[in-house]
Amino acid sequence: MSLKDFDKLEEKISRLVNASKMIREENQKLRKELHAIKHDASQREGEKSEIKKKIAALIELVDSIEE
Repeated sequence: MSLKDFDKLEEKISRLVNASKMIREENQKLRKELHAIKHDASQREGEKSEIKKKIAALIELVDSIEE
């Protein structure tokens, strides 16, 4: 292998390492975003459940007035 070939190899390895670092950073960013989205969805699901309970209680209250 010539010195030129080693230079090309070094350049390719350097690009590969940089691409790997970028992918790792993007992956961490996406994992954080996914965690935040799941947290929001969980919170909304809890709120939705509470609203359903309150509606059911109000319906029961209205039904008890009719009796």
